Amino acid sequence: MSRPIPSRDYVDHFDPELDHHRAWLLAVLERLVVHEPQDLEEGGPLWRLWSTVPAEAAGAEAEAPTGASDQLYPNPLRGAPCFQQRDSTQLSQLDRTCFSSSCAMRLEALKPATLPGANGDDQFLAVVQCYGDTTDACAQLQALAHYGVTARLDQTADFELIEEQIARGIPVPCGYIYRGHINRLTGSGHWLIVYGHTPTHLLVNDPWGEPDLLSGSTLNANGMGVQLSRQNFGRRWMVKPIGGGVFRHVPCKGWAVVVDGIG
Repeated sequence: MSRPIPSRDYVDHFDPELDHHRAWLLAVLERLVVHEPQDLEEGGPLWRLWSTVPAEAAGAEAEAPTGASDQLYPNPLRGAPCFQQRDSTQLSQLDRTCFSSSCAMRLEALKPATLPGANGDDQFLAVVQCYGDTTDACAQLQALAHYGVTARLDQTADFELIEEQIARGIPVPCGYIYRGHINRLTGSGHWLIVYGHTPTHLLVNDPWGEPDLLSGSTLNANGMGVQLSRQNFGRRWMVKPIGGGVFRHVPCKGWAVVVDGIG
């Protein structure tokens, strides 16, 4: 059994100039935001630190998480579906169906048993193809509507939107630029689904595999249950094209499929 973190002793003596104090704070925040969010609420033992310590001292970009009273569903969401595009029965589509697999995971999370089996995303892909190509956002939205989920493509998304959706029990498909070094993003986009968050990381299922956000490569074929740095993911997610297939980071310019209603 892991030893408890002595939060109350450190709160009174926290020194942001000390490396081990900063490391302690990061560890506390990552654990408590998932398991004991009440300690981060106003009046909780860590509220003073969370609300006054500069974000860089905590190693996080995020704002204070939503209070437990506003969090209607657990964070991370439990039982997030795990569809992988690499096992698609449409062999010609293996490297093109990240969008469909991500939206299929969203649908299955909202309406369990709608897409049964390990290849449930292939069932969703077949519906998408009734409306257009797997890379077409309109086709994805029409396929979701076919199953009673009213959704829209938001091209001004940010981390707050992700947190709001997860608070409603809705995982979020996000499109990001996954190739090229993080300082020079290039190529086309890729989709994954976010089902949880901490002050410093997002919890995701990536249908292609575990991404290396720094180099723009894929580390391995297992992208389920991966933690991605908010800082590095944000630089690939909230972007704007500047020509020649190159992108630059622009806050509040993330691509996400947002649910407005479930019928």
